[in-house]
Parts: sequence; C-alpha cells; structure tokens
Amino acid sequence: MADPPATEEQLRRLKNTVMGAGYRLAQLAQSGELQAGASTELASISRDLTEAVGRLERLLAALHRDA
Repeated sequence: MADPPATEEQLRRLKNTVMGAGYRLAQLAQSGELQAGASTELASISRDLTEAVGRLERLLAALHRDA
C-alpha cells in the first residue's frame, strides 16, 4: 500500500496528539491533586478533546474513502 499523503499523515499525527492530551487531562482530573473546580474543568476539556478525536477520525476515514 502506498504511503498516505502528507496532509493525511499530519492529521493522523495530530489526532494522536489530541488523543494523548485528552487522556492526560483526564488522568490529572482524577488525580485528586487539584481543587474540585479545576478537576471538573479538566474533565470537561478532556471530553471535548475526545469528541474532537472522533471528528478527526471521521474526517480521516472520509479522506481515505475519497482517495
């Protein structure tokens, strides 16, 4: 199989970065080291990032289908 176009590869890597950031924020939110308000906000940001990862995955799938 041919290498994916550079733009698709960048999007895939960015998706992985966003996924990792969301996971790490969720860990920090659950760590008990922060005040409740900060933990709640981090958890909310983590959920937003998880949603963004799903959107990026759908975009990448569409790009792959159209290729």
